[in-house]
Amino acid sequence: MNDPLQEAKGVLNDLEDDLGKAKAIWDNLRVLNPGFEQLSEKHWMEKSSRCWLHGATAIPEAIELEQRIFDSPPLSTTAQLPASKIHRAWKKWLKEKGELGAYYCDAKEFRIPLPKQGETLIDFIMKLAHLVEESGKGDRLGWRALKSFVDFTRKKYPTEEVAFIEHIFPKKMRLFHSRIIRLISQEIYPIPEETAANILIELARRCRTGRPDAQLTAAECLGMCWVCLTASRLRLPVHLEVIQKIKPIALQSGPTLQIPTWFGDRPVKISHRISKFLNALANLPSKTPRETILQRPLRSLSRAFEDTLQTVSPNPEYGNITIASLLSQPHIFGDHRYQPNDLKFK
Repeated sequence: MNDPLQEAKGVLNDLEDDLGKAKAIWDNLRVLNPGFEQLSEKHWMEKSSRCWLHGATAIPEAIELEQRIFDSPPLSTTAQLPASKIHRAWKKWLKEKGELGAYYCDAKEFRIPLPKQGETLIDFIMKLAHLVEESGKGDRLGWRALKSFVDFTRKKYPTEEVAFIEHIFPKKMRLFHSRIIRLISQEIYPIPEETAANILIELARRCRTGRPDAQLTAAECLGMCWVCLTASRLRLPVHLEVIQKIKPIALQSGPTLQIPTWFGDRPVKISHRISKFLNALANLPSKTPRETILQRPLRSLSRAFEDTLQTVSPNPEYGNITIASLLSQPHIFGDHRYQPNDLKFK
């Protein structure tokens, strides 16, 4: 009977073997072309890091997986509704909130522009955003009215139906040089590609050589990291908790992985190696029926990630690094990580 953990280890061994062969060829070419910058050690580190991030060494596959994804999810049904319908529902909701709601509903300053005839909800919300960026927040009650309308709409419809609002009016936002910007927590900021790759390399080592139980946790943590890195290529809002509960059915031919985003499941191309690795994880034996690819709770995966960081020892100036950091696509800008004191928005 096949051992899924051994299959997962085999995928990692295959990746390292191919990288070793590529490095030998690289070194030989460098001896023959000592002054060629593209064969420098620095360029090899960049190449090998990306091979780990995508789990691919074959040139055509690696090139495809390094391409940026410009995904434009289709407009939801709610986004195309008449804005006047939602505006009336908001006003009705205010009146049903009692005296306080009635006060705000009747207050002259507590208002937003009325939607035009036939104006869709997405066009109306974009218009409100342009007004804020052109004129600022305005008076206190007017700003509260706008936030009330947006929050009412968020709560009235399912997340995937109103996910477009997050791209226009983020829940956590501020005005910065006449632009609406999203405020994000420190650990979400992207880390350098080399640092991300070193984390994967250490998790792979622990998967192959750690204690039996630690091997399983390291394997699932590595799988979680690869799923997060796959999601980062979409650059769409996702929840870490939902990513952790991704089901085996999300693995499809191509191979692709259906990533659960606020806009619904979005297909993302993955390498054949990562597909095999995640399939092996999905087949790992467990005491309870395995309904998800990863079965370890998020807190256990987070502890394994934190233990790995102790060994990797990333630059302390990078600040707080967590699994959630890999939901932002690692950058190629050298030994630096943008921190909140450098950049307040994303």
